Amino acid sequence: MKFEICESKKEDLAEILELLKELAIHENMLDEVKCTTKELEESFFVNNYAKALSLKVDGKIIGYVMYFFTFSSFWGRGGLYLEDIYIKPEFRSRGYAKAVFRYLAKICKEKNLKRLEWVCLNDNDLGINFYTALKARHMKEWRTYRLEGENLEALM
Repeated sequence: MKFEICESKKEDLAEILELLKELAIHENMLDEVKCTTKELEESFFVNNYAKALSLKVDGKIIGYVMYFFTFSSFWGRGGLYLEDIYIKPEFRSRGYAKAVFRYLAKICKEKNLKRLEWVCLNDNDLGINFYTALKARHMKEWRTYRLEGENLEALM
């Protein structure tokens, strides 16, 4: 089996959206998924808000990654934020996730980015164990906040 990580193409987006829905089902958040392939295409290929990677085994998509670049005022440098990593359950525990993190770490090095960050659900024990094994630091001193929908519009 040949595993590869490649930049996603427009024709990958329908499959990626289905995998995103699989992730959302796993996280009990399917009702949160509002995007379409058209919106993904605009975000990745028109507005360049983020990037997507297709994870393939023998040419078939078995997972995806979405990420974007951030900035740290303290460092005065950019960072990479991992929005999603998803690998189909039957392809897990084969070293593919670690290969993804190596790939992202290389991007960080090439672009002189100072950090790679992501969030993880509190009940994702497998993920937490994996991230701990990578020696990632749990940022207990930070809380995530979000404004969206009516609350965001109320500020305008």
